[in-house]
Amino acid sequence: MKREMSNRMLVWSGVLVAAMWIATAAGVFAQGPAENPAEACAAKNQTSATTMGQYQFAAYKSNDGACLQVTNGGKTVYTQSVDSFETYTLGQPDDAQDNITAIANGTDVTGRGQPDTVVSLYTGGAHCCSIHFVFELQPTFKLLATLNDSDDDLAHFERLVDGHYYYVTGDWTFGYWPTCFACSPSAVVKLRWTDDAKGGGFHLAMDKMQTPAPTTAEWNKELSAAQKVVAAGDADSIGTTMWQTVLNLIYHGHSDLAWKFVDALGPKAQQKPLPSVASFCGLLKTSPYWPDLQPTLKDTPASCANAKANPSH
Repeated sequence: MKREMSNRMLVWSGVLVAAMWIATAAGVFAQGPAENPAEACAAKNQTSATTMGQYQFAAYKSNDGACLQVTNGGKTVYTQSVDSFETYTLGQPDDAQDNITAIANGTDVTGRGQPDTVVSLYTGGAHCCSIHFVFELQPTFKLLATLNDSDDDLAHFERLVDGHYYYVTGDWTFGYWPTCFACSPSAVVKLRWTDDAKGGGFHLAMDKMQTPAPTTAEWNKELSAAQKVVAAGDADSIGTTMWQTVLNLIYHGHSDLAWKFVDALGPKAQQKPLPSVASFCGLLKTSPYWPDLQPTLKDTPASCANAKANPSH
């Protein structure tokens, strides 16, 4: 019922991005065509480069920041720079330790039938870790999506058995809830590109996250662990026992069982210092995945349905 993860992962924004200024945890970076875009990278050392069709991608690094530049026939068509210790990586390299497979530049990771290139920006520092940029090369070059993973150093694209690529990351909406960051529940999520009236974006692939309902033995194991925490009134451990199980059930397509799990723990599980269902649901409704997740919920209790979205803990 509970999937263990070796690193903390935070999530997303999968949106079309125009030339703009974007604030990041480590500073501010400018992106998009500029009047003299080459100047942003001129004073830095090139760390990597690759050519895909008519486009040349190059990453640069210096003591005062990093830079990404895309050219076509010697003319800069895109540039992006950051002001601190971030690092750009071109493409998705292989990482055998974390079972991440390399993806060749030019691979269609969106299913739109066009070649794509993935560039990641590692932010470093406390609560690192990455932002992934998906560039579509044809028929018109454009930054198609920005996937902001913040605390995630394991987010990546993965080809599933159906032959399509999905973005594997996590929902860390509950960071520092109910107490510490390490005490908070989280969920692995898989995203697929979906074209829509707004131009498209990465959305939950719930069918790829579905798992079998827990066996009686699995249910009892998780219930027993949560019961001990409830009996002790342990607010630090309730997030990684009771609420981790609830969140997993919701994202695995068994929200009806999630609420039954809550009921099985009795009213003491929601008495202070332990958080309530309303507190959990108020925070869940602030998740970037809530618009995709909400229609999948079943048998939602009134305390959850009526909870107001509340990003504060």
